[in-house]
Order: sequence, then structure tokens, then C-alpha cells
Amino acid sequence: MSTSTRRFSLKRMAWWAGAACALALAGCQAVAPATPARAGGPWSERQVEVLREYGFEQTDEGWELQMTGKLLFDLDSDRIDAGHRATVDRMGRALANVGIDRLRVEGHTDDIGSDAYNDRLSVRRAQTVAQVLSEAGIPMDRITVRGFGRSRPLVTDASRSGRRENRRVAIVIPAPGT
Repeated sequence: MSTSTRRFSLKRMAWWAGAACALALAGCQAVAPATPARAGGPWSERQVEVLREYGFEQTDEGWELQMTGKLLFDLDSDRIDAGHRATVDRMGRALANVGIDRLRVEGHTDDIGSDAYNDRLSVRRAQTVAQVLSEAGIPMDRITVRGFGRSRPLVTDASRSGRRENRRVAIVIPAPGT
């Protein structure tokens, strides 16, 4: 073999050896692990803790609190008593303190009265609770108010206790971006 052929073969062999090393090293690079999803979704652990403390349950939409037993309204009323007002105020302050500042308040009624009347009454109930939440630190422009009248009962309105249970509000904290 001539010197020039040997030199050419050594250059080629060195090139292939370098390429093989580069490929081997590329295969050895550590891949960064995927960031694990937080158990609470887009909410911090502290936010989830506060939500659970007040009885919110996680749903497909976000977090929801049916305030049955906690905040019920008298027949034909949109007023809440001082004790329930204090409960809503404490909850509003706790939510605001952990950075939860966007929510929806949904008002509901029983089946006594016309649909039109119950629709208006359910909105007034939601507005009453929204006002207390706003006074507690959640900006009013970040609170959506909806009234469903008697269209979404939790229980049958066949009994006095069932009708009472349906005179309520629900608070929904939608997931960010929804």
C-alpha cells in the first residue's frame, strides 16, 4: 500500500471513529424528565387546601361549592342573615388571600312562583352573595352572577324540606382559561 493510500485510509478511519463517538455521546445525553402535573391542576397546594376547607369539590369545570345547609334563603327572599353573611365574608377573604379572584355565583329557587319571578329571584340571590364576596376582597368585575330559577333543583320540590334545600346559591371557581 502506498503512503498516500494509507494516509487516506487513516483519515477515513479517524473520521468514522469520530462520527461513531459523536453518535454514542448523543445517545448518552440525559433527557430532562417531563414536569409532573400538579395534583390540584392549575391551583397551588395552598389554594386547594383553602377550597377543600370551605367544602368546594373539584369538577370538570374547576371547583364548585353547593351552599346547601350553609346558605339557604327563606321563601321569596334574597336576604342572608348575619351568621351566613359572616361565613361568606370569611370564605371570600380566604379565597382572595390565596389569589383566587375569579368566580361565578349561581342563584337557585324552589318551584313556588312563576318561572319569570323565580329567574329574577335567583339572580338577586346570586347578587347578594356576590356583593358580600366583593366586600371581602374579590373584585366585583371578576365575579359573574347567574340565575337559574327553578331549572336546576338539587332535590325534588315535593316536600317543604326539598324546597328549602333548593333555595340556595352555588359558587363555581372555573379553571384558568375557561
